[in-house]
This record gives sequence, C-alpha cells and structure tokens, in this order.
Amino acid sequence: MANAASVEFIDVTKRYGQVAAVRNVSFKVDAGTLVTLLGPSGCGKTTTLRLVAGLELASAGKILIGGEDVTPLGAAERDVSMVFQSYALFPHMNVLANVMYGPTVSGASRKDAEAMAHEKLGLVGLKGYEKRLPSELSGGQQQRVAVARAIVLEPRVLLFDEPLSNLDAKLRRKVRDDIRDLQQRLGLTVLYVTHDQEEALAVSDKVIVMDNAVIAQEGTPEELYERPKSRFLADFIGEANIAEGKITSGPTGVVFEAAGVRIDLGNVPVPEGAKLVALRPDRLGFAPTGGSALKITRSTYVGHSREYLVEAPWGEVLVVRPAHEAPVPVGTPVALAIDPGAAIVLA
Repeated sequence: MANAASVEFIDVTKRYGQVAAVRNVSFKVDAGTLVTLLGPSGCGKTTTLRLVAGLELASAGKILIGGEDVTPLGAAERDVSMVFQSYALFPHMNVLANVMYGPTVSGASRKDAEAMAHEKLGLVGLKGYEKRLPSELSGGQQQRVAVARAIVLEPRVLLFDEPLSNLDAKLRRKVRDDIRDLQQRLGLTVLYVTHDQEEALAVSDKVIVMDNAVIAQEGTPEELYERPKSRFLADFIGEANIAEGKITSGPTGVVFEAAGVRIDLGNVPVPEGAKLVALRPDRLGFAPTGGSALKITRSTYVGHSREYLVEAPWGEVLVVRPAHEAPVPVGTPVALAIDPGAAIVLA
C-alpha cells in the first residue's frame, strides 16, 4: 500500500492521575513492517496502541507518523485504522454496507464506495459474501470483514487489538497467517497487540515486550527467544526452567552446577562464577545418571510430544521430548542433558 508510514514514539508517557500506564516509551515501527506489542495484562500495550490511534492523548513525549508530529491530533486526523477485539461490526448492515461505511462517511460517492468495498473484500477472500449479515458469518469471516473495513480507505497505519482472542485454536492459526500474508502482500504498516507469545513470534518482523508500563526488550522473534536479557523475558517468551548456580570450565566445555546437579552446557562463551541460567524444556534430554541422579515424577503425553517433570533440588524441571521417542517411566532415575550451546545465561 503506497501510503504506508512509519510510527515513532519518543519518550512517551501516559498518566491517569498519578498512575503511569505508559512510562518514557520509545520505539520505531518501520513503514511496511508488522510489529507486535506483547506483554501480560496491565503492562501498557493496549494503552500504547490507543495512543497511536489517537484514542488517548500522550501526557508527555512525541508521537510521529510518517515523520509528522501527530501528538496533539485526534483519531480522525491521523489516517490510522483499528481492528478491535470485538470486531465492532454493525449488526444491522450486511457485509458490503459495513465495508462501504468508511468511504461513505468520508464523502465518496456510493458507486466509488461500493467499488472500494468490493476490492477489499476480494483481498480478504470474502467475494460472494457481500449480502450476508455479520450474524450469518463465522468468527473468522467476521474478523476478515473487520480487516476489510479497516483497510478500505488505505490508512497509513493499521492497528490490531487482540484480534484472535475470540477464535478457537485452529482458526487462530489460520487467521493469523491470513493477517501476515495480507500485510506482506500490501506492504502495510501494522502494529499488533497480543498477550499470546506464540502468536507474536509467528506474525512479527519485530516484537516489543512491555512490562509494568515500560519496554522490557525489543527485537526479532528469534532474538527474544534465543537471547532474552532478563529472567522475566526468559520466562515470558516460551517456557523456561530457571536455576541459579555456578559455572565452571569442564573437559568438554562449560559446566553448570546447582545444588549438586551438574549439566554440561557445551561451549557457551561466559565467564566462570555464579550465574542464573534458563533451560528451554524442548532442548533438555536425559543422560546417563552418573553421580547426580534425579527422579521423573510425571509423564504426560500431549500428542506431538511428551512432557516430563523431573524433581531437582531447586524445584521441578520440565523436559519436553518428541512423542516418537520411547517413553521413560515415572520413577526412573535420570540425569539432565542439554543441546550444546542452548543454555541461556541471564546474569
């Protein structure tokens, strides 16, 4: 889409009375990219999205869209469209009338508004659904109507607020892929809010993780998963077993030891000493017991994999193994092994 624009926050704060919902936040969304705001409930991500939309005005700082300072401007002056969590379709209007609404109120003729609506319904795969009411559509189809209505005026920025939260698991995957495909085909600038880590990793060029009204870390999905900078990030992006212990050099590389349990980490470039380490469950396995045997306390088959809980001195450790591997019985004494270089040293 030719008029896709960048979005930039410069030290933006939003206060409600004495409470800062967003505090000194700075980031940039490049034109034509999809960036996700990710975080737990109450972290400030939806307030940030509403600040971009002009539905909230900043208490301090600057908001730029396409390099233009829009900080004092209201929603109608920003050329931004938003897809709400509830879709907010007009129930008494059919699909075509819902999508035509924006161009019509903007002054387009009925003929032009109808042509624009037909074009965007074709882009989202809803050609032939024009005469249906929202109540006659599935949740995924309603979502696509909401997207068509949001892009019909070709906004500079498209915003999504938890767009998949009302859909079942299989449909979530399909619709998130549709959104990503549409964004890439049209070159849209998209800012996308979710609390679902897998969703954020799947659709994003960049992820901005928020916690307690500030940015905890930003980067590509791979950077955030492979190189989180804090315990919060390691625990929030995917699952992680976190243990505190000591790192020393061993004959085959670096060894992590916690409460008498030793795990060979391979060639991890870290100095020796006390460290906080995150171990991804899907990169752990079982090794010959040696001198530090632990016990499997639970085994759960979940279809594509089998999840084991292992009792360690610092707490339970989750180990995830492919389902095709021979199951290890509960009560079996085991030692932990990790894929070489897969440990995440946090501090």
